[in-house]
Formats: sequence, C-alpha cells, structure tokens
Amino acid sequence: MSDASIQQGVKHGRKRILFVSPLNVASNNGMMQRQIQILNFLNNSDVDLELLSLYSSPSEVNEWLDELKIKASALNGFFAILVRLIGIAWYGGNVILCNKLKWIDAFHFPIRIPAPRRLLDRYDRIVCYYPWGFPLLGLDRAGAKVVVDLGDVMADRHDRIGTRRWISLSKEDESAILNSNARCIAITRDDQGEFQRLYGLTLPVIPFLPPGYAQLRSLPPSIQARKVGFLAALGYQNEEVVKALASEEFLACMQAAGIELLIAGGICAAIPEHLRAAIQKSGGQVLGRVANLEAFYSQVGVILNPVGPSTGVKIKSVEALLAGRGSSRRNMELMRNCWSSSQIRSPC
Repeated sequence: MSDASIQQGVKHGRKRILFVSPLNVASNNGMMQRQIQILNFLNNSDVDLELLSLYSSPSEVNEWLDELKIKASALNGFFAILVRLIGIAWYGGNVILCNKLKWIDAFHFPIRIPAPRRLLDRYDRIVCYYPWGFPLLGLDRAGAKVVVDLGDVMADRHDRIGTRRWISLSKEDESAILNSNARCIAITRDDQGEFQRLYGLTLPVIPFLPPGYAQLRSLPPSIQARKVGFLAALGYQNEEVVKALASEEFLACMQAAGIELLIAGGICAAIPEHLRAAIQKSGGQVLGRVANLEAFYSQVGVILNPVGPSTGVKIKSVEALLAGRGSSRRNMELMRNCWSSSQIRSPC
C-alpha cells in the first residue's frame, strides 16, 4: 500500500488494519477457512487492509486475494521479506528440534524480529491469527490495538495430543500472550474452558463460521440417509482416522448395514492403495478433493466427526449443522500413537 493510499485513508477516516498470520495460500483446511472468515469480515468493513504473511510470498498472497475478491494487499518490502524468511526458518527449525529430534520440549523463540515502531503505529488495529506471530514480532509493544485469534490451546500441546506434531508452545510463552494487553479470542467454548482452567482467564469466544455458510444453509434436506461422509485435510491425525475407518471390522459393519462410506478432501492423497481398495470393495468411495463444501455435503446424510485433538471437530461440526446433516461424533482419542479400530463403535 503506497503512502498516498495511507494518506487517503486518514483523510476519509478509514481505519487501517494489519492481518498477521502464517498464511499458506496453497492449503485448504480449517485454518484457512478460519482466516477467510476473518478476512471477509474485515473486507466488509470500511477499512484499509494489509496482510503480513509468515509463509506465502507477497505475490502469492496478492494473487490469492484477487481470486477471493478481498480488497486487501500483501505487505511488501525488506521487513516483510525478512519476517517471512525468519517465520519459515522458525517453524522448520522447531519442527526438526522439537518434533523430529525431540531435543526440546516445546517450540522456542531464539530469534525474534520486533516490528518497527513506525509500522506498529501505522495501524489502528493489528489482527494476529495463531499466537506464535505475537512473540516473534514483539506485538506486545502495540498494546490493546492487537487482537489475537488463538485458534487452539497450544501450551504443552504434544503431551495433550499424545504425539509430537504441529506447534506446541511452552505454558510460559502462551501465558505471556494471554496476560498481555492484547485482546485474545477463543474459537470454541471448549477452548474457552481450557484457557480458564490453565490460566484463570475467561476469554471471549468468536465461533467459526465457514465462508460459504449461506450456500450450506440453502442445501435441500438430504435423501442420502445411508451415506456417511468423512471430510478431512491432509494430516497425521486424519491419516490415522482413515486407517481406523478402513479396518476390516468397521467396513464389514458398514456393508452389512447397507451404509456407504464417502471420504473426501486432501486426506485422500495419503490413503494407501490397499486401504483405498478395501473401502471401494465395501461399497464406499474415495472422492478426492471436492470443488466446494456444498459438493460434498449434498452427497451425504450423516457426517462422521471424530472427537479428539487436531481432528477438525471445531470446523466440521459447524459445517454439518449448517448443512442440516447429522453428525456422528465418535471418541477417537489418540493415545501415544496407538489407534484402535475398536474405539469406533458400530454405526449400525
């Protein structure tokens, strides 16, 4: 955004907003849907909006914004490039040291790159999606103008989910964010309760609402009562869920009951051929990526929604309710990398 446009914004009293996030425009998961929800809200407000991506390049972000018809632009220049490189290095380095080699217990911040004061002062509001950009950029210095959409409870996350995947912050780092002057937001009542238990703080909740919620609500009642769907992004937890769903016991029960299992989303790319063949042999389908949510939900009557950390339960529960589809919630708790197909009860 040029200096002229900034001056124009001041002249007309338009607020300037900076959206900071580990935005990966190539993904299409719950994280992405939440970010689109936030950006659409900001886009519908009378603001000048800029994005600082800690992953995708400014050119990639601008192209993505154009596709979504969001009136915003990616922050560019030396600082934006430096932040992106450090963000990628921070994430990759912690994945290796914490998740792979297990040399450290949580993601740390050995290198921080505080945003220049003139950059912080430029904006009326800074919206930080996911917490780790907050300490990385020293956003505590911006005080109450910062809003942090926490996304998940990340303190000691590896212990809670039972495996070293994704980001796990130390309780001290997460507490520092929550006890700063920033306004922190939880995405569900369950997360709100967990933050209350851990830190004694009651956070406001802004629930997830999928960008295409109007289309989901307009879907006609399903006549596919015997079709059960599982929609998931590519990821370790979902790979383990598919292994359980494709077990001989579960598929035999589905087939005997005349229930067809439909699996869709990025997870389909990770399904081994022998599991894919077993699903299809039982009368199920592996659909792959779908063009949009309506294309999937219009084919099923019930959504299989695993309950457990990092299974997308927050996102998929809302989608199923909006689409008027039943949601069969099953406890598929990951226990130290051991999944048991017996945890999935018969849908019959």
